[in-house]
Amino acid sequence: MGAYGEMIFTGDELLRGDALNTNQAFLGEKLLDLGVFANRALCITDDLQAIAGAIKESLEREPLVLILSGGLGPTDDDLTREAVAEGLDLPLEFHPELLEEIRHRFVSRGYVMGDSNRKQALLPHGATVIPISGTAPGFILHHGRTLVAALPGVPWELQEMWDATVEPSLRKHVDSLGVGGHVVRRIRTFGIGESAVADLLKEFDWRGSLVEIGTRAKLDGLWVILRATNSPESSAALESTQSRIVELLGERVLGVDCEGLPEMVGSLLRGAGLTLSVAESCTGGLLGKRVTEVPGSSDYFVGGVISYDNMAKTRILGVRDDLIAQQGAVSADVAEAMARGVASLLATDCALSVTGVAGPGGGTEEKPVGLVYIGCAIRGVVEVERLRLFGRREQIRERASLSALDLLRRKLARYRLEQGIVLGQ
Repeated sequence: MGAYGEMIFTGDELLRGDALNTNQAFLGEKLLDLGVFANRALCITDDLQAIAGAIKESLEREPLVLILSGGLGPTDDDLTREAVAEGLDLPLEFHPELLEEIRHRFVSRGYVMGDSNRKQALLPHGATVIPISGTAPGFILHHGRTLVAALPGVPWELQEMWDATVEPSLRKHVDSLGVGGHVVRRIRTFGIGESAVADLLKEFDWRGSLVEIGTRAKLDGLWVILRATNSPESSAALESTQSRIVELLGERVLGVDCEGLPEMVGSLLRGAGLTLSVAESCTGGLLGKRVTEVPGSSDYFVGGVISYDNMAKTRILGVRDDLIAQQGAVSADVAEAMARGVASLLATDCALSVTGVAGPGGGTEEKPVGLVYIGCAIRGVVEVERLRLFGRREQIRERASLSALDLLRRKLARYRLEQGIVLGQ
């Protein structure tokens, strides 16, 4: 269906596990945004013949785009430019103006460029240089119907070069070939697993001829990904499928092609003119961190209390000693008291509280590792959710912070409807 692309990632450090290949996820998603489906991704060792052979094999399949990541540095194991030249049977050409640009980069950062960097000014014949983000230049060239783009392995450099140069070039390439590509929709959910989604969506043919359905599970939620060719018949089927899936998944749907939970909660708070504070125990500040990662969060976020010890819960938040003695710090009543306490302390309209057992120790039969209570207060009305989260300590803490935001999202959505608040007005 539609247009396809391939990716080759080079580097022994990726195969050894010394570095995480985050570039594949970034590029795969960016290609989908352009209607190009990445149907092959290869991670390969720093070996000239192996890389050149992989490039030749890829080009024989004539993908719409071949993206190479890594191997553009100055060391002996940086072999991408040589491999492309060999794979396409092209000579390497020296670009003195490019070397001068690299030299200037070093000088501007207070360093002296070494002789080894000279090789970075070599490009395969016919290649166009991608403006430098760090110190490693990338390049683009065309081979038949395939656009070949070579990018650095450093994630932030790759992302900047993609946004500034490769994506616009690929968009023009797609248009010039008249390739319809794919239409992609991402239905973002939270608080529901893949098996539950599969059960709810069993009426669909996930590998249908008009619409394909897939999922991607991450800590911050599960995406239901719909893909269809760009044709009237497929587009109509896509709209119908999307509408039905959103209906079946209900309030667990955050939106379609939407922002994340922190941004969504921020928009709801700002739109309703409400302020927020947080009281955290087992999450240790992660919830406040997520809220304040959003630019402009000072519009609605006042502050928080990390009440890790019971003394902080009682002295700062006003949780009663006898309540903790009777119910335990990890309980619905304490979560409610924490939410009320921080809302009162910081004079906010809304408050979130988190208390739980993150592990790996500290759990009991009655209160096992992963048991978390989340309190959510909106103008004096408090709701508490009991969750049983799984995973390692850090995963439990991350999931607890996200679950707190999701509870607030759902409550704010209901509050907005009850109050007749229309966002953006």
